[in-house]
Amino acid sequence: MKMKKLAALGMAALMTLSMTACGGDSKTTTAAAAGGATTAAAGTTAAVGGGSQAAGEAKDPSGLAAAEFLTGTFTALPADGETVNLTLGHAGTESSTAHGLCLAFKEALEFYSDGKMTVTIYPNSQMGSDAEMISSCLAGDLDIVPQAGSVHLSFVPEAAIFDTPFLTAGYSAEKLTEVCIDSEFRDMYNELNEKAGLKLLQLKVVDSMNLTSNKAVHSLADLKGLKIRTAQSESRMAFWSALGANPTPLAFSELYMALQNGTVDAQDNIWENAVTSGAAEQQKYLIPTEHMMPSMEWSMNKEKFDSLPAEYQSLIMEISKAINAYDFSISVTNSEGYYNQLVNEYKLEVCEVSGEFREEMKTAAADSIQKVHDSVGNEALYETLEKCLKQ
Repeated sequence: MKMKKLAALGMAALMTLSMTACGGDSKTTTAAAAGGATTAAAGTTAAVGGGSQAAGEAKDPSGLAAAEFLTGTFTALPADGETVNLTLGHAGTESSTAHGLCLAFKEALEFYSDGKMTVTIYPNSQMGSDAEMISSCLAGDLDIVPQAGSVHLSFVPEAAIFDTPFLTAGYSAEKLTEVCIDSEFRDMYNELNEKAGLKLLQLKVVDSMNLTSNKAVHSLADLKGLKIRTAQSESRMAFWSALGANPTPLAFSELYMALQNGTVDAQDNIWENAVTSGAAEQQKYLIPTEHMMPSMEWSMNKEKFDSLPAEYQSLIMEISKAINAYDFSISVTNSEGYYNQLVNEYKLEVCEVSGEFREEMKTAAADSIQKVHDSVGNEALYETLEKCLKQ
């Protein structure tokens, strides 16, 4: 197999990354391309569906350069290889870290393939809701979809394992990175996705779910009747129902309007989504419940993936693994940055969650937690995950 090795990248989306989510001054990171390769200069545009996206608009509070994860050896494509365009749709805004990762993936794949592979990105739910996009991916109308694993539970029931409340609490980001990227558990999870017609490119579990609300929450009593927007997931709705709340499943793209018109009072999400969705503009309180670490998964239509030459498949997986590692590396810093932004810029008041309150949540939700476990219907998967986390 022919291989290609470069020292670093100078791609636009990886060169200029904003630190605005940290509340600090704008900061850029530059990596010089080796071998005299032609690269996009900072400030140029990268093609995305529905218009041009200025390179560098994606926020990266950590200040880390994705380029450092894209050094080393990658599979080179044949000089006479075919040209392949891949489509990628996601629900995030163009200011989100998720979109920045998509740009990094796009430019890395195009760079290392010498332009033989291109990626057209459709952000902002241009291709439909999360549920519609994963359906389009399975139908072959959309090639790649990065989204929460809970969205495709109807296709991969085992994805509900990451909706098990408090399942991965207490484990370090380093351990979670190892288990999600390269482990016996990842191999098992890959197989389950493939049976459903999906090729799993990336898997991340590290960002904690928390609450933001228009009503203060200090106890279980405060949760009673609280209208909480949740993802369209039965397990998440069951969890909040068990705690006395009134969960309301809505597409992520509908969140801001629902908060604005009072359809819901609160939302459970990672801190970043509270900022980039605009939800923080409609909220008064921040409640760090840390009740769940949902998965973020990059899925590709397996038939499309399998139809590609072996070298193309290898390069896609190699770039995906590198971007996956980069995503993990910035997650903790990102979370801290967005938390600070919610408190300092949006002025959300923090309702601290005591260890006693969190234990009360676990106890009250015990039956719903067991139901999630049962819905996964794969005891071996739970056992393998537990084993890998403890190794």
